[in-house]
Amino acid sequence: MRIILRSTFMHVQKTAIWLGWTSFMAACSMLLTMIAAASEPSARIVPPVRTVTDTHFGVEVADPYRYMEDVANPEVIHFMRGESAYTRRIIDAIPGRAQLESRINELSHANTTVFGVQLTGSDKAPRIFYYRLAAGMNARTLYVRDGLRGAERLVFDPTSLAKDGRRYGIDHFRASPDGRYVVVAVAAGGSEETTIRIVEVTSTGARDVGVEIDRIGFADKTSWAADGRSFFYNRLPPQKPGEVRNRYLNSCAFRHVIGRPVGRDEMLFGNEQDARSTGLKLADIDIPSVQLSPDGKMLIGRVEHGDAREISIFTAGAAQVGSEVAWRRIIQPADGVTAFALHNQAIYLLTKKNAPRFKIVRMGINGANYANATTIVPQGDTVVAQIEVAQDALYIRELFGGVDRLQRLNFSNSVFSGGKLEYVRLPFDVSIRQLITSPSRPGALLRLESWTEPPKYVTVEERTANISDTALHPKSAADFSDIVELRQNATASDGTKIPVSLIYRKSTTLNSFNPTLIRAYGAYGFVQVPTFNPSTLAWLERGGILATCHVRGGGEFGEVWHLGGQRLTKPNTWQDVIACTEYLIERGFTRRERVGIQGGSAGGVAVGRAMTERPDLFAAVVSNVGLLDAMRMEFTPNGPPNIPEFGSVKTRDGFEGLLRMSSLHHVKDGTKYPAVMLMHGVNDPRVDVWHSAKMAARLGAAVRAIPDANPVLLRLDYDAGHGVGSTRSQRNAELADIYSFLLWQFGEPGFQPAVGK
Repeated sequence: MRIILRSTFMHVQKTAIWLGWTSFMAACSMLLTMIAAASEPSARIVPPVRTVTDTHFGVEVADPYRYMEDVANPEVIHFMRGESAYTRRIIDAIPGRAQLESRINELSHANTTVFGVQLTGSDKAPRIFYYRLAAGMNARTLYVRDGLRGAERLVFDPTSLAKDGRRYGIDHFRASPDGRYVVVAVAAGGSEETTIRIVEVTSTGARDVGVEIDRIGFADKTSWAADGRSFFYNRLPPQKPGEVRNRYLNSCAFRHVIGRPVGRDEMLFGNEQDARSTGLKLADIDIPSVQLSPDGKMLIGRVEHGDAREISIFTAGAAQVGSEVAWRRIIQPADGVTAFALHNQAIYLLTKKNAPRFKIVRMGINGANYANATTIVPQGDTVVAQIEVAQDALYIRELFGGVDRLQRLNFSNSVFSGGKLEYVRLPFDVSIRQLITSPSRPGALLRLESWTEPPKYVTVEERTANISDTALHPKSAADFSDIVELRQNATASDGTKIPVSLIYRKSTTLNSFNPTLIRAYGAYGFVQVPTFNPSTLAWLERGGILATCHVRGGGEFGEVWHLGGQRLTKPNTWQDVIACTEYLIERGFTRRERVGIQGGSAGGVAVGRAMTERPDLFAAVVSNVGLLDAMRMEFTPNGPPNIPEFGSVKTRDGFEGLLRMSSLHHVKDGTKYPAVMLMHGVNDPRVDVWHSAKMAARLGAAVRAIPDANPVLLRLDYDAGHGVGSTRSQRNAELADIYSFLLWQFGEPGFQPAVGK
C-alpha cells in the first residue's frame, strides 16, 4: 500500500506544478480520500459533485458528474476501481453464488456450439466455415470442413495471438467464394480495436499469410470478388495527433488484392473520393462498403447512414478500379430500402416505403431507379425480415406472431412451384437464426432454434423444398424437456398489446412467488428473437421464470413498432416494460418483491427509465453496458452515428426526446429505488463506461440518506468491452452475478449474506 500511496502522491505533486494552488488543494483532498479508502477496505467512495449546467432551448439541465466522462482522470479511476472492488466483495459474499456459477459452468461447458456458418465453393464441392465453441473451451475458434459431414479442421485460434497479457478474440470472418482464403478480424480485450488478417486454407491445414490491416471499424462490411483474388473492406481514418477521437466517423471503402502490399490498396468509396467523382459528399457518420455484381462487371456501393436503417445504393463500372470511380446513386434513404440481394442483372430490394411491414421490389442494375421498380412480394400480414439469393431462388424470411416463416421465389419456371412464391415447411415453431445461401449453389442452409429447442442446421432442397437435418451442430446436453414456453400479451397504457415470451418449468404454479427476470431492449428496429441458452437452466430449474418483453422500438411488427419507440415516442419503450411487469404480477406469475428487470446497451434506456418512473414496481434492476445518460451520448466517439435513432440536443425535438429518455436526469434524491447493479466492460467502444459510473454516483447520492436503502453496485470488467469477444468464462461469471444478485434481493433462502442488505 505504501508503494501505491507514494506513487499517487508523486503524481499529485507533478499535477500541482502545472495546475496551480487551487488544483493542488483539490488533489490533496483526493489523496486523503484515497488514503482513507486504502485504510478501510470496505469503505465506499463518495465522489464529489461538480455540477455543470447546460441550457437547451431555455431549459437548464444540470449534470453533477460531468467530470467522470474523463475516465483517464486518476480521481475517476479511483472511484471506478473502488466501487468495482466493493461490488466484487459484496457479490462474492452471497452464499449461493459459487454453487450457482458452478452449475452455469457445468451447463455451458457440457455443450459444443457451432454458429456463424458461411457457405463457399460449388454445390459439388462445398466448403463450410464456422465458429466453434467446444465443450470445455473458453473462446470461439474458426473451423472449416469440406462438405457438411467432412472432417473438421482448425483455421484460426485467436489465443495464438495472446501477448503482453492481452487476450484476443475473433470479431468477424469472411471466406472467399472458393474457400481458399479467409479474412479474420481480431481485437484485444473486447475493445473492438480490430485488425484483419488473411488466412490461406488448404485441404490439410491453414496458414496466416502475414498481412495485417488495422483501423477496421466495420469488419462485417468485408466482401470478396467472385474470383477470390481480391476483397473490399471498410477502414477508419488514422487519428491525428491531438485530435479528439470520433471512433466511427469518415470511414472509407478500400480494395485489397491478394499478394499485393497493403500500401497499394485503392480507396474506392468515401468522403474524398465521392466528392471528386460525383459532387455528392458523404456525411461523416456514413459507412460505405463495396461489393461486386455476380458477373464481376459492376461495383455496388452501399452506404449506411449511421445507425439509421435506410440505406443508399450506388453503382459504378468495375473497370474504373485503379482510377477515379464515378459512382451513380440508384437508391436514396427516401426509398426506404434496408437490404438488397443481386441476381444476374437484377437487384431485389427490401423496402418499407409505403409498406411498414416491408415488401420486396425488383429493378435492373443498369440505369435503373426506384421509380422503375416492380413489386415482387407486396406487403402482407407478416413482417418481411430478410432476403438472400441462392442459385435457384430468392429466399425470404418473414416474422409472423413471434415465429419465423420461410418463403422462396424460384428463378426457374420449371422447378417445383414454377417461378411462384412458395412456403417452406419448417419442423417446429421456430426462430431462423441464420438463413445461409450462396449464389453459386442451389438451396439454403438454416440454423433453427427456439427458447426451448436446441439449435440445428437443416438444408432446404432445391427441387422439393424438403427439409433435411445435418450433423453440423452437435446435440445439446441440456435437458429442456421439463421447460415450456408461453406467449402472452400485456396491455400498455395506450391500449397497445405488448407481446411477452415466457419460459419456465412445467410444474410452475401461479402463486405469485416465482422469481422472475424480465428482459427488454427496444431500439433500432431489432427483434428480440427466441434464443436457446443451456445456461438459463440454472435459473429455470430453481423455479425461476424468464420473460422477454417485446417493447416498442424493436421490429416485431415492422416499422410501426420501431417508430413507436424512437425519439419523441421513446417513452413507450419503458412504459411497455412497466405494462409487462404489471401484467405478470396481476396474473400471479410473480410479485413486486420477486421481480427484476434487465436491459443491455440501448436496453439501458428501457430498464433505467422504467426504474425511475416506477421505483415501487421492481425488487431489482440490472443494466448491462447501458445507455443511461442520453443527453451526452452524441458527444462520445460512437455518438454521432446514433443520432438518427435517438436524436440530437441541437434540435428542440431531439433535446426533449433525449431528456425524457435519460435515466440519469430522472433520478430523484430521497427516493427508495430498487437494488441496482450496473455492469460494464471498461473497454466498451459503443457505450462509454462512464454511463454506468455516473449513474452509480447519482443513485448513490440519491439514496445515501435513506437508512434502509437498497444497494447500488457498479460491476466492471477491465478485460471486456460491449460484449463482443467476451470469453465463455466471462459470460458465465456475469450470468452468475446477475442470478445471484437477483435471488439475494428476492429473499431467496441460500442467497442471503450473513449481514442483511
